[in-house]
Amino acid sequence: MNLIRRSKKSTDATANAEPPLNEIGDVGAVAAMFERLRQQNAQYDQAIAALVAANRISIGWDKPAEPEMTLTIQREVLLALGDTDALAKFDQQHQQALAQEHAARVKATQQGLEAPTRVKALEQYLNDLAGQMVAGLDETLIDQEIRRIFRPSAQRMLDAAKTFVQAWREMQSVEAVLLQRVRLTHTRVTGDTCTRYDHELIGRQRDGELLPTLIEGVPFEELRELNDLFTSTDNELVTALDTALRSAGFDGWGLKVYHPKPQGDERSIYAPDPNPPKKVLAPYVGNGVCDVVRVDV
Repeated sequence: MNLIRRSKKSTDATANAEPPLNEIGDVGAVAAMFERLRQQNAQYDQAIAALVAANRISIGWDKPAEPEMTLTIQREVLLALGDTDALAKFDQQHQQALAQEHAARVKATQQGLEAPTRVKALEQYLNDLAGQMVAGLDETLIDQEIRRIFRPSAQRMLDAAKTFVQAWREMQSVEAVLLQRVRLTHTRVTGDTCTRYDHELIGRQRDGELLPTLIEGVPFEELRELNDLFTSTDNELVTALDTALRSAGFDGWGLKVYHPKPQGDERSIYAPDPNPPKKVLAPYVGNGVCDVVRVDV
């Protein structure tokens, strides 16, 4: 809900003015950075998935599927027997299937042999990609842009606050003079002091309140609503501004900036396996210590 409601007599230009939205301006440079980072995030996630798969093969959690070798063995038997006619006929009949068996064997062998090398290559790729993320990001520019968009609203707040402070001081001054002028001393003829009438125009302001909820001449409900608005955001403006910024590409929500390893850091790239082998604790009777038994599934 807007604290400042537009008058029905306002001009069309004033009625259509939405300062925070109009002050977004050109955020193309930051939007381009975010889009590039978004693509790099996707590449990083894909490479991490490949690294996890390679790690599983390299450490023996996943074994390449054993290829079919039925035709290969039959051919080797014919070759060993030296029956060239039967071998030629066999090759002619099973040429395509033999080629598929051979390709499957090569693939299975390569997966096992290349896994460690593949892990190293993927880690190098991820580390280089992280370097590209850091090199292509200008946090100073992002900071300058968000400050540029924010400052006009802050200035409007300051201008409104100056008007508010002036009105607040006026109200307090009027209260102080009035209460001083009507100050009466009540006393008994016996000399005892009597409690005088307490004229209260402004109540005590509690922590977190913009205004006390007791101000003479102002309804309590309006003061309470104003205090509630003071401690909350304008939901309509939040939605409109958020939509406008996302439409302009000024949206870094959920994006990650990975930093490369320092020189000489030999640690592996962090790539947690989402489905590691189950670990079962087998009780050991005797000294109370348990042996950890890993069951690969």
